[in-house]
Amino acid sequence: MEPDYRRALRYALGERRLWTAGLLAAVALGEAWWVIYGWGPEYLGESWRHALGERMGDAASLVASLTAAVAAFAVLKAVGYMAEMVLVRQVAQGMRSEIPGFTEAFSASRGRYIHLAAALLPRDALRALLVYLPVPLLALWKRWDPLLDHLLLYMAVFMAWFALLVAADFLVGVTAALAARGALLMRQGVREAWRRGWGLLRSNAARCLAVWLQVLAADLVFLVLAWTLSALVPWGAGMASDLLRVAPLRWLVHAMAYAVLAAFLVGGQTAVQCYRSSLWTLTYIRLEETGDNPPPCR
Repeated sequence: MEPDYRRALRYALGERRLWTAGLLAAVALGEAWWVIYGWGPEYLGESWRHALGERMGDAASLVASLTAAVAAFAVLKAVGYMAEMVLVRQVAQGMRSEIPGFTEAFSASRGRYIHLAAALLPRDALRALLVYLPVPLLALWKRWDPLLDHLLLYMAVFMAWFALLVAADFLVGVTAALAARGALLMRQGVREAWRRGWGLLRSNAARCLAVWLQVLAADLVFLVLAWTLSALVPWGAGMASDLLRVAPLRWLVHAMAYAVLAAFLVGGQTAVQCYRSSLWTLTYIRLEETGDNPPPCR
């Protein structure tokens, strides 16, 4: 039997019917933009704060920036959850028959959208909270120890924060991924889906850890390639344009270089999202098939 990771990779790279939902998930849920360029809900919030700061004052502009960031977070997650819902349905149905198209998978799943979103939201809310936890922590530490006289303690605190982030990403992230599939495919309620997801994780911890590491490896490989190309492509375009004396040709070189870079970033993130969603869906179905008294897939 074909290993799940190979099947997920084959789906991500060769199954075009997944790419529309994968593209939406990449734009809405992909974190490469935040890691490499700092784009994300907080980027919109900061833009609003700078734009409104002189007109509204610090307090009002802070409220406006927080509102914009929260609204951007909500919109992105809503679109991303919809894309994830379609991907899960496509892969699950593809295990038994032909993979459906985007419209067919969306029509078959939209009645369970709220349940899937409710299963995924706690993970993303907790992750956002933990990711931005160092911001107030750094501000407080700067006031208490501006010269970093307690450097070892400072390093220990942030190592503990990083360990907490990793533990939450594994325990809560895996449970939420399994729960979302239970809410969609098994028509479970949110609490039941989370209980079932936690139970599957506890009874299959080694297998879930292996899948989590495979997904993490895919993210890291893409980030390394994206970082490298984000540095080399503009540098190469600059070197090439310096050899040209005609301004329109210089502009054309830069435009083509950034078009290639954008195509790689979007296409690569789409493939990663298709891979991670497919792998977790395949894993969930395998675990349910081998578990005790698995509920029927509807």
